[in-house]
Amino acid sequence: MSSPLLAQVCNSKIKATSPDERYQDNGDGSVTDKKTGLEWSRCSVGQEWEAGTCTGDAQPLLWSIASLVATTTDKPANKNKWRLPELKELSELVELQCAQPAINLSIFPATPASAFWTATRFANKDGSFWQVQFILGETIPERGDYTALARLVRSPK
Repeated sequence: MSSPLLAQVCNSKIKATSPDERYQDNGDGSVTDKKTGLEWSRCSVGQEWEAGTCTGDAQPLLWSIASLVATTTDKPANKNKWRLPELKELSELVELQCAQPAINLSIFPATPASAFWTATRFANKDGSFWQVQFILGETIPERGDYTALARLVRSPK
């Protein structure tokens, strides 16, 4: 039995929390958040930036693998390394005006309505880390031996 495809739902009566003008397109599959200065990959790990959109499938990863992928991703010599975002950083991408997914799809196209790992440990339980659920934009702790998606970020140099 297949499940119906869900389309993003947005409420224009709610003020956008992550509007297009907040981001500068770097022309290389990344954007810079003008509010925080952070540079974000437009695609989830497993996807490729092609012809102005993200293609392929986002890869569900254990936290340890997501963290390893982040630190081994190629970088230009003049840039800082990609990494998993902290909880506060990833939460900045939540678009409260929208759900399923709760993210600006014109900036982060083809983002699944799913959980994404952060680098932030959940202090009350060993081996657990915070996730941002881009279904409704909620944050939850989850064990690192579960799988979730990842979006990479890097700090300004």
